[in-house]
Amino acid sequence: MLYLFKQTRQSYRKLSGRDRGFTLIEVLVVMAIIGILAAIAAPGWLGFVNNNRLSSSQSRVFGTLKEAQSTAKRSGTPTIFTIGNDATNGAYVQTSRSQVQYLEQGVQVLSVTKATAPTALTLPLTITFNSQGLPVSVNTTTSFTDYPLRITLNTKDSPNRQRCTTITTILGAMRSGSDTDCN
Repeated sequence: MLYLFKQTRQSYRKLSGRDRGFTLIEVLVVMAIIGILAAIAAPGWLGFVNNNRLSSSQSRVFGTLKEAQSTAKRSGTPTIFTIGNDATNGAYVQTSRSQVQYLEQGVQVLSVTKATAPTALTLPLTITFNSQGLPVSVNTTTSFTDYPLRITLNTKDSPNRQRCTTITTILGAMRSGSDTDCN
């Protein structure tokens, strides 16, 4: 063991002063490589993050719609679902029996459209489910029958990526979609 230590010390002494570190050129090359890799990876990472935010928000909208529908059935009384954009805290969902739930940061309600024309509805949007869980009014329009009713979400950073939740029938059947399904 002592012999190994002495030999290592002797070989260290043989090195000249300039062989003990990296040159400026080597450091600059490594920094350039790191910069190029970061520039390549950053857009992909941002896309990944935005997709996750949209998917999470879409799940929250879908779940809250289903919750409002099942609460109306279970309690036997009408339940109101509300969705909108708050200037301070962003997009939100709520039922008449639950607190406001904000969607992921940067996600906004892009549009709410009905089948005919397709005309956009004003926000905040309210959908009332009757005691049987059927959607009976939208934004106080009684006996609303203009289905499908589509709620489309996107992010400010990636306006071309969209997620939507659609009430497809007067019976309250729902489905989720993405990108081309939302047009």
